[in-house]
Amino acid sequence: MSTKTDLDSVNNMKEQLGYRYRIYPDARQARLFRMTVGCCRLVYNLCLEQRSMAYAMPSRHRLSSFDQIKELPGLKAELPFLREVPNHCLQQAVVDLDRAYKNFFKGHSRHPKARRKFQNESFRFPDPKQIRFEDGFVVLPKAGRVKIVLHRPFLGKVKNVTVSADGDHWYASVQTEREVADLPDVFGLPDLVELGGDIGVVNALALSDGTIFDLPRTSDREKRKEANLHRIISRRKKGSRNRLRAQRDLRRFQARIVRRRRDAKHKMTTAVVRRCDVLYLEDLRIKNMTASARGTVEEPGTNVAQKAGLNRSILDVSPGGTRLQFEYKMRRKGGAVLLVNPARTSQRCAECGHVDPLNRVDRDRFECVKCGHAACADHNASRNILYLGRKAPTGGLPGLACESSLAGGRKQEVEGSGNVAQAA
Repeated sequence: MSTKTDLDSVNNMKEQLGYRYRIYPDARQARLFRMTVGCCRLVYNLCLEQRSMAYAMPSRHRLSSFDQIKELPGLKAELPFLREVPNHCLQQAVVDLDRAYKNFFKGHSRHPKARRKFQNESFRFPDPKQIRFEDGFVVLPKAGRVKIVLHRPFLGKVKNVTVSADGDHWYASVQTEREVADLPDVFGLPDLVELGGDIGVVNALALSDGTIFDLPRTSDREKRKEANLHRIISRRKKGSRNRLRAQRDLRRFQARIVRRRRDAKHKMTTAVVRRCDVLYLEDLRIKNMTASARGTVEEPGTNVAQKAGLNRSILDVSPGGTRLQFEYKMRRKGGAVLLVNPARTSQRCAECGHVDPLNRVDRDRFECVKCGHAACADHNASRNILYLGRKAPTGGLPGLACESSLAGGRKQEVEGSGNVAQAA
């Protein structure tokens, strides 16, 4: 029996899942949550300042999270209000700072910054032994029974719970872990379904089978309302209740737009993942695409306002978030997301393969100057992405870099020489 267990542990892998639920704290619990957010922010900023001062000394001493957690009892003696909030949440704030520094030294992120009020208001309960789920309630340390709406059951063993504020709403994000069987290679399936997708500005996603998806955008009326809310805040006296009330109205308005966009994006990505096994997307460099055209004092840029408007339109559909959802949902399903070199995918004819900038009549229309093929520009680009993606894994198309996000976290890169125009 022990041998079978060992074999099962080898063939299985651990998967971490996250579930976000709406919670309804009462007045006392909401006050405790707001106080916990502020105390965690205070501890985080004090530890950040302590690390910066220690590293600025000639010895360049680096503090660890263990060193700073040991100093929390002394800090509580100086600031007694820290004893009113859960201790593990304060410790987790120090651990989060330590992780941020590790990512910084690895080159994965920028230097940690001080936390600000009304930004990323959350705290985490890292000990699953202190968390219990009862009928319609979640039991949290010092908060007690908090009403929760479990709109769907969570799978796996609870690892931690993160409580966060979103506008006037409170949410509990439950992270679980479970063992799943190692999924087979998706390319070995006999009836493999492949799709190409073009993420655009006007059309949020165009598939190679002709399906077009769109996401809710921020309308002009909503932009004016947001600008008006900012104007009201600027006219209120700092520290006054009227200013706090205006800031609360702005946060509530922005949170509603974010929730609407997030809901539509999840529905879109889930619908696409359910209908295919392999999805080919462009390897877009969002940071480069949304760079400012302002330039420098010596060499000022041109069409700055137009480029700023284009950047807002690109970020309004958040292509990076769309790609991230596709990757983890495909990985959970056992499929794959392949990233294709986007060079000249919008200029190539999906029928005859002719590449010419004149093929693109305007933003929405594609007409091939060689064969006369006419189609929606985004649909034509998605067919090209599918064609190039199919060629890349077999090495049939030089000049194409393709990266895959497979079920087991495997990655594949195929590189060659030349360009798409030559290959076509």
